[in-house]
Amino acid sequence: MNTKDKTTLFNEKDVNWDELAAIGILHKELESSGELNTLLNGEKTGVITLQLILLGVDVEMDARLQLVQGEKEPILEIIGISPAEMN
Repeated sequence: MNTKDKTTLFNEKDVNWDELAAIGILHKELESSGELNTLLNGEKTGVITLQLILLGVDVEMDARLQLVQGEKEPILEIIGISPAEMN
């Protein structure tokens, strides 16, 4: 059976998942939350609670994620959400 994959702006295999996993952003979690296709389409995800490890410091924050085109590979933008924006 041949099925045509939905075309996305970014190819899943072009994203550096190892680098994202190192800061706590996991492919499986994005996929199970339904946000992976949104991300691969270059759109901002819904609000996601992130538990990041940045320079050895644990940071918990609410954010939207968006892929943008870098020189060689897609770059993940993390757009922090202030508590006032949550309403």
